[in-house]
Amino acid sequence: MKIQTLINSDNVHLSLEASDRDEALKIVSELTSSTVKLSAEVVVQGLLEREALGSTAIGGGFAIPHCKLRGLNGIAITLARFRTPVAFGSPEGEGVRFLFVVLSPPDQPALHLQALSQIARTLKSDAIRHRLLEVEDPIEVIDIVKRTADGESL
Repeated sequence: MKIQTLINSDNVHLSLEASDRDEALKIVSELTSSTVKLSAEVVVQGLLEREALGSTAIGGGFAIPHCKLRGLNGIAITLARFRTPVAFGSPEGEGVRFLFVVLSPPDQPALHLQALSQIARTLKSDAIRHRLLEVEDPIEVIDIVKRTADGESL
């Protein structure tokens, strides 16, 4: 499984607005629900339950909210960028602008961890994170992720 094969322009959303983490996750859940064929309520509940265990913010304005949900056939990844930083409960108090949301079936824990690892490796470069925060076209976002993941041999 390679993350770059799971991302397409239908699941890249730029220029979103949210006042806080819960609203951001609700918005992303609404945008994702039709793709994963689960209700937005089920998706946001899973994401919020995971966030209650600890913030998924990783620094630099990025977070990787994730959860396992019954009813999924495979891993789904949604990318969402907010116009202004959203308070996400990070230890540093830094706001988050870009989310890599990972949803997976409970019976695929190894693939879930593999997706999280690949995303973290993709985001290790400050230059890549900066470009993801700046580009305006979803196709450019996808291209950055694909080229970075391919370059990392992910």
